[in-house]
Amino acid sequence: MTAADARGDRSTIARLSDLAARAGVGAGVTVLVSVLPFVGLIAPAVGGGVATWTDESPAPCGPRIGAVTGALVALLSLPLTFFAVWVAASVSPAATVGVLALTLFGAAYVVGSGALGGYLADRIAADRECSRAADAGASPESPIERLKHRYVEGELTDAEFERRLDRLVTADDDSDRSASNARPERTNSQAREREY
Repeated sequence: MTAADARGDRSTIARLSDLAARAGVGAGVTVLVSVLPFVGLIAPAVGGGVATWTDESPAPCGPRIGAVTGALVALLSLPLTFFAVWVAASVSPAATVGVLALTLFGAAYVVGSGALGGYLADRIAADRECSRAADAGASPESPIERLKHRYVEGELTDAEFERRLDRLVTADDDSDRSASNARPERTNSQAREREY
């Protein structure tokens, strides 16, 4: 094993433990909010949003953090699920199937709501960052600068960085070409209007 592989393994372990810690915070918030009347219905989204809000990485990964938060909440509810299945099994097979179906639906709802909460937290953070940049008079970071930052942070491999950079440069060149092609047409049409 090379030193680079060892560093990669350590960074992966660090990222996973960080993700687990954030999901734990979000799961705790989900459980606390779920006891409130009416608000409890959106508790997984609130928990996923809080877990994402605590993330300080530059890359938006809110849906992933929110989904992991929801999955952790679903895992924490397994003892209650087993108890409900045991009670339903003593009633009838149809009740057991119904409880299992409700459990699967509930797990999907919790994971999906957590992912939605994480996505919304990312959007709010991005909007806040753009408004701060606009208030400060600075332009928001360009996509190429964000890509470079992610590469420096080790989130992208060399090949992935090169592929995404090529795509961004190509898109930038295409937009420059279309803008330069559009300008002469406007100038020519303005000149024709002046002649008449």
